Amino acid sequence: MKAPLALLLTLFLAGLLGALWPQGLMAPDLFLVLALWYAHGRPYYLGLPMAFLLGLLQDLLGFGLLGLHAVGLLSGAYAFYAAGERLAARETPGVLLAFLAAFAAKWAGYFLVAYWLRLDLPPLLLGDILLEGLLTLPLFLLASRLAGPASQP
Repeated sequence: MKAPLALLLTLFLAGLLGALWPQGLMAPDLFLVLALWYAHGRPYYLGLPMAFLLGLLQDLLGFGLLGLHAVGLLSGAYAFYAAGERLAARETPGVLLAFLAAFAAKWAGYFLVAYWLRLDLPPLLLGDILLEGLLTLPLFLLASRLAGPASQP
């Protein structure tokens, strides 16, 4: 019951951010937060397909290239699971490093799809990517706190 409510909250907040966020400024990636929240404490055979489906939903809602966000969120969830196995996921450094791995893997997945399809990359600065990460991190920490202490990646 929590997952559909979290999806509705994510869709509402994404629509609100789309209307109120300044044009050209990177917004927090709410779908990455949702995918990592869902993966938190669930086995990989549930979290990875859900991350892929959430990415497809993001592609359909944004009229983007079908599969771009799906591969990005799938890569991010996979890195989150891999980092969660190797780090103390209940402690702050482990949570931060797991998020950092997931965020970097998400962007690596985006660039992999762009390279594979020979797309022209938009003018993207490293500062924009870092800003998105800094805006997404507090939302991820809040979501991982709401996921509960008993669950771990």
